[in-house]
Amino acid sequence: MVSRARLSPIPTQIVDAFRAVAPALEAFAREHDLLIDRYRRGKPSWELRFGRRVGGQAVLTVSYRERTGHVLDVSATWWVDDRATQTRRLRSEKIGVYDRRASSATLVHQLDAGLAMVDHWTLSELGPPRGPFPADMSAAPGVERVARLSLR
Repeated sequence: MVSRARLSPIPTQIVDAFRAVAPALEAFAREHDLLIDRYRRGKPSWELRFGRRVGGQAVLTVSYRERTGHVLDVSATWWVDDRATQTRRLRSEKIGVYDRRASSATLVHQLDAGLAMVDHWTLSELGPPRGPFPADMSAAPGVERVARLSLR
């Protein structure tokens, strides 16, 4: 049996920050058939996940910036696992900073830009292999729910 550490509760100011943008994030995820991970592993972020037809998984991450609180960082990451070598290659880019005082349309525009960015990335643009991960790649970060992700 695997023991799982209990995660600390998410601070109220972080929950409040995401509550304000939740309708926009949820509508965007529905429109593009993305899986939402809220506060995954206790992180102050929401992740919009999807698979890529060219391989691997991708995520648009909206993160709470703790020092300022009034802004959310928006980034995109794509990775491909190689089970034979137990490694992962990835690419990550910051899309922008969303000021929570701005219209939610601004955030949606940034998410659209992030999807377009990831859709144009090619395998040759991935970074060097990282790892090794455990022989059972299902234990590698981000692998556990790949079967449920929609493909783009």
